Amino acid sequence: MPYQKRSNLIFPLTGIRTFVAAEGLDEFIRVLEKDFFAELTVKCQYERATERTELILDVSCNFGLTEGLHHFSTGNWGGFSCTENGKSSFDTAFEQLSNLNDGNIDIAELSIHFRDTSVIITRIQDYSIPDQLGAIINKASEHFVYFTKGLTEMPYEIFVSVFEDASQKGASLENWEQSYFDHWGLYFEDDPQHDVMVYSLESKTMKKEDFFLLD
Repeated sequence: MPYQKRSNLIFPLTGIRTFVAAEGLDEFIRVLEKDFFAELTVKCQYERATERTELILDVSCNFGLTEGLHHFSTGNWGGFSCTENGKSSFDTAFEQLSNLNDGNIDIAELSIHFRDTSVIITRIQDYSIPDQLGAIINKASEHFVYFTKGLTEMPYEIFVSVFEDASQKGASLENWEQSYFDHWGLYFEDDPQHDVMVYSLESKTMKKEDFFLLD
């Protein structure tokens, strides 16, 4: 798919989704780059089915996940420390972006690329990423020792979330209450088959399962 790139914004020109711009996007990017100590690339596309502008954010950090989580725990990374009004700078920036676009904007996917791994977060319901991003990063910090196999190996990709294949049980995804905090998908370099390892946040264990990644 050909793209036209302007600064750090990427707009698709062909395909199902239509070329679109978003009001206030440059300021939103500026805030996130400052809060995440990162560079951002944004794909901005219009989804006709929902009549909404959808963002795909790539956050590129010039440091490892361990350092990012350290700064997060001290309240200095990601913009999730709440101010006196109970909102973080991330909350405020997204709220302003949403207001400028009459509420018709959402984040479809957000990937944070560290030197040693990438964390890919896919929307599971409306506004699930802006609502849950801080909690997801907090869970990554809480479970770091477990999904790194006791600090011995870093997965090169972490997918938040993965879900059990409903077709194998005759179930329907429409009846499921999806959550970011059940299972994550991990890829490790030492796996010659490059199979996804499914990490359970409840049991703090991982194994190969018949799960699928959200597109």
